[in-house]
Amino acid sequence: MSLSTLRFTGSSLSNIQDGLSVVSDNISNVSTHGFKERLLNFENVRSNAVGGSSESGSYLVSTGTNFTPGGLEFTENNANMALSGSGFFVLQNAFGDLYYSRAGNFNIDSQSNLVDANGNYVMSSGGGRITFPENMSGFSVSPAGEIQVSYDNQDPVFLDQIQLASFNNPEGLVNVGSNLFIETGSSGLANFSSALQAGTATSSTRISGGALERSNVDLSNELVDLMALQRAYQAVSKATTTNDDMLSTTIGLVR
Repeated sequence: MSLSTLRFTGSSLSNIQDGLSVVSDNISNVSTHGFKERLLNFENVRSNAVGGSSESGSYLVSTGTNFTPGGLEFTENNANMALSGSGFFVLQNAFGDLYYSRAGNFNIDSQSNLVDANGNYVMSSGGGRITFPENMSGFSVSPAGEIQVSYDNQDPVFLDQIQLASFNNPEGLVNVGSNLFIETGSSGLANFSSALQAGTATSSTRISGGALERSNVDLSNELVDLMALQRAYQAVSKATTTNDDMLSTTIGLVR
């Protein structure tokens, strides 16, 4: 073994640690509504060593996101919403920044606005906030995201419609935490539409009121990945220690 190999094994340890961090994050969010599994993308690489020998292994080149829809869980909160199909809810913070999310654990704030768990405003198909009348007696959400509000002794009336967004390359979105994503040059600009809107990427997407989308993390797969990474870490650690011992012996002989 050589100094080149030592550098290679050191890099491998760092990448395995990154992989362990991703898998641990997936496992910790297995019960988080709307959470999307983070993926590990490895590439086989070869390190040339002294004397014509070489060392090969895997290098973590990037992480991605699995946007496969999760199952539905029905709740008693009518403000909760789940997407069945592609697309994202569109959210806006108090400064006007837009976020995109699959997590529909919504509620009505003190100002009668529909907001997410982080206090971001849920956007309507008209591009504004969704605000409920204070004197309503209830409301419902259709599969197309149309909100109907009810008043005592009156028929329900249309209030607003949920806005959705799709992307040419959703894998290019950046996860900024709290189940929120932002667009990038890689994802492309957001294409705004509504659920079941003909001729759009979300034409087959339905919104279920009073429901939440479960995490799409498969715990059994994550545990298998965790064990594989732990074994790889142990193997590379042992190789690093062995190489270090050999270098120390060589240096001692030279002296």
